[in-house]
This record gives sequence, C-alpha cells and structure tokens, in this order.
Amino acid sequence: MGRRKVRHRLISDNSTRRVTFRKRKDGLLKKLNELTILCDLQACAIIYSDYKEGPEVWPNRTEVRVLLDQLSALPLEKQTKYMMDQKDLMNRMIQDAKKKLEKEQTHSRAMELGLIASSNVLKDADHSEDLIKAAEVVEKRISVIRERIQGLE
Repeated sequence: MGRRKVRHRLISDNSTRRVTFRKRKDGLLKKLNELTILCDLQACAIIYSDYKEGPEVWPNRTEVRVLLDQLSALPLEKQTKYMMDQKDLMNRMIQDAKKKLEKEQTHSRAMELGLIASSNVLKDADHSEDLIKAAEVVEKRISVIRERIQGLE
C-alpha cells in the first residue's frame, strides 16, 4: 500500500496536528537513538512544543546537560563551524549555482569550439582566439586523464 504525497503546511485541525506532532517526534527520537547506537556517538534532542509545559529532552536531562557543557567548552569557532543561518544557506546555494553555471558554460564553449574546429568555417574566418581556448580545454582534459591513469597505477 503506497503513501500519498504529504504537502508541508500547517495542519488546520488541532487534534490531527497534535497526533502528527507526537508521531513525528517519536519517529525522530527513534532515529536519533538508532544513530547513537549504530555510529557510537553522543547526541541529544531538546524539543519545545505547545503541547507540554517546558522542553522535552532526550535521552535525559543529565546527559543533555553534559553534552551542552561539552559544546560550550569548545572554542567559539568550533561551536559554530557547521552552523548556518538563512543568509549563509542562501550564499552557499548561490555559490553552488555559480559553480554549476561556470561548469556548464565551459562545457558549452568546449562543444562549440569542437564544432568550429571540425567544420570548414576555419577557412573562412580568423578563429585564432577560439583555437587557443580549444587547445587549453584539450590540454586540461589530457592532464585530467593522465592524473587518472597515474592514480590507477
């Protein structure tokens, strides 16, 4: 029996929202428990909700306090090394998109230069700059292939 696609939005019915919260929280804590067992690491969870007074902590308050003390004992740069806010996330996504665009532009240009080199258009016009760029692309590819061959040997 397949599941239907879940649309992520606020559940309007309060009782359904409470049941969904409880089920998802239990699933999250189960996964966290499995992660700590299978990977032999320390982890904790602090969950604030409208359904209980104060935070819920997993596995227990003393272990959570120990982990938070260990975290606060680290230098600030190590504490925040993997933390991101919305601005950092968007900047990283923009950088990744720019890299992907540059890669696609390089590939497109290489294909274009290959078409120019293989056609008879070279006789009709001066494409010396294009040929120099094509040679650079070919040299880069040859060096990558040589590195792969050396890595395999």
